[in-house]
Amino acid sequence: MNELFPAAPVAPQLFPVVPESVVRVIDTETAGHRLEDDAVIEIGSVDLDLATGRIFNPMQSLASPGGVEINPHARRVHKISDEMLEGAPPFAEAVRPFATSRLFAAQRASFDRSRLRLAGTWLCTYKLALRAFPEVRAHGLQSLVKYVPLDLSDVAPDLAGLHPHRALFDALCTAVLLRRTAAELMPRCADLADFLARAERVSNEPALLARLRFGKHKGVPIRDVPTDYLEWLVREPDMDVDALYTARHHLERRTQRQIDAIARPMPATV
Repeated sequence: MNELFPAAPVAPQLFPVVPESVVRVIDTETAGHRLEDDAVIEIGSVDLDLATGRIFNPMQSLASPGGVEINPHARRVHKISDEMLEGAPPFAEAVRPFATSRLFAAQRASFDRSRLRLAGTWLCTYKLALRAFPEVRAHGLQSLVKYVPLDLSDVAPDLAGLHPHRALFDALCTAVLLRRTAAELMPRCADLADFLARAERVSNEPALLARLRFGKHKGVPIRDVPTDYLEWLVREPDMDVDALYTARHHLERRTQRQIDAIARPMPATV
């Protein structure tokens, strides 16, 4: 597990620093376009205290797309209609209440961070779940709810009347996922500060995939992918960054295991 959740470099501190234990877990629904053409149309969040496991302070707001047309596919997913957005505040006003934290988490943090542009530390629950639950068959949010599985009973009242892909619904599920992920990974850490440092490092790295998403070994656990195929991935130009990172990671581990096997002392002879 330590190689899946490695220690992060820690700068020496003259005075002890008490880590922030409350994470704002946030989700964003958009008009469904590329970043430069997109518009946020809904934000939802809850706060999670990693020290106690308490999930609280649910917030949600629609936001005016500012004339950006909603992609039909995105509308089918989140089911937010033009009528629902009538009278919604502009994005700059809608996002303001969510900006009071400095520690955020989201299921695909790079997406939400790029749309919301909120300053602070961001944790990616997708990348963390890949480290905590590599054997789960899929790592989309609702797949993790089903296959980990996640107990949503304490957030059920706030889920009532909502559905997946509404911002608050997904934020609540993501908070439960982060709580469960922390419970899985925290025992490997010295303390909460160590966990947060490791989680930030993992969140800033490419995803360490559990299975390849393409090619002749699509869907096969990485441990079962032949070494020569991983070597091909590393050599291939313009390779997907997550696949490249994953291939290099596993090739290094396989090489280290071979070195360790060679260096292992021979059994004593009688």
